[in-house]
Amino acid sequence: MSALDLTRSRAEYLADIQELRSRWTDEQITDALERYRHVGIDRDTVMDALGIDYIGTLYELISVYHVEAPEPDRHEEARQAEMMRLLLDGKEVPVELRQPASWRIRH
Repeated sequence: MSALDLTRSRAEYLADIQELRSRWTDEQITDALERYRHVGIDRDTVMDALGIDYIGTLYELISVYHVEAPEPDRHEEARQAEMMRLLLDGKEVPVELRQPASWRIRH
């Protein structure tokens, strides 16, 4: 679990963060933030779930709970770079490069 560090918050957000913590446990807040950062849950969905109405509060929570972004997928970055190189060179993009590997059905 990400560690809570309220010293990372700007003073104008502390009251909002404390109010949020009165409704949710730190584990629940962290879970929602990590799902947003790591699983790709939509920003609006996380904000609705936590009852946040200002985007700045979400970003402040990410800082306060120190939720880091996941490591980049090197294979996906390479696939995208190769696809863009082919497109910019005016060449045909092979089928296997058109979609991320995670979209393909594995048997």
